[in-house]
Amino acid sequence: TMAAVRAVATNALSRQINSRCSVSRSIKLPGVVQARNFRGSSTIVMVQRVEKSDADWAKELDKTSFQVLRKKGTEPAGTGEYDKFFPKEGHFVCKGCGNPLYSAQSKFNSGCGWPAFDKCYKGALITETDMTFGMKRVEIMCGACDGHLGHVFENEGFTPTMERHCVNSVSVLYKEGPPPTPLEEEKCT
Repeated sequence: TMAAVRAVATNALSRQINSRCSVSRSIKLPGVVQARNFRGSSTIVMVQRVEKSDADWAKELDKTSFQVLRKKGTEPAGTGEYDKFFPKEGHFVCKGCGNPLYSAQSKFNSGCGWPAFDKCYKGALITETDMTFGMKRVEIMCGACDGHLGHVFENEGFTPTMERHCVNSVSVLYKEGPPPTPLEEEKCT
């Protein structure tokens, strides 16, 4: 039955803990909610997968957002609409799928030329080691649609979390008010 498939998938996912972002990597089963288990916690966060073809993404997103979210591009520094935007309330969602990613309170001015956040909603992000440009970086992606958001940098001392999520403005949208359901925030690493 479908319930048995979901139970097996959830159990398999909860065993596959990723050392980054404290979440498991997903097993992608069409129509199945994705579970993420957090290191040091019994909390499992459910994220609804969003999967589309490149052609469908290209129809839904503007050209720049498609290049960044789906092809892992980067917008030029200092050009994004959210770089110098600091709301007191609200949250930011993935521009591709609407998955809540960051609270307005987690945004800060790092001076790097891209929006910066110091923590994310639990289960909102997945990470991968990025070895492009001859250096090791940690790529951050939407946990629901795998859209490229940017990179996370550690131990720079900007905030108490010691994390700077350097995010492309074209990858996110600002929404007034809280997310539809209350979400906890945490460090990514």
